[in-house]
Amino acid sequence: MRSLLGLTFALLLCGCPSRAHERGSGLPPCSKFGDQCEFSPGKLGSCVVRDGCTGGNCFTCQSQH
Repeated sequence: MRSLLGLTFALLLCGCPSRAHERGSGLPPCSKFGDQCEFSPGKLGSCVVRDGCTGGNCFTCQSQH
């Protein structure tokens, strides 16, 4: 019984784990070369120009690793 109370207290004290990685980084989409972007959830990248792009927004996010 004591361990159950201790576990309950620990969960209430610590709360749920953060889910910040699921919300995204809040970085805007690529608009200029070299800007930081989010390549995939929780992974940063850099804005680069797509090869062979001839119109529209030619920037894309490339992984930094």
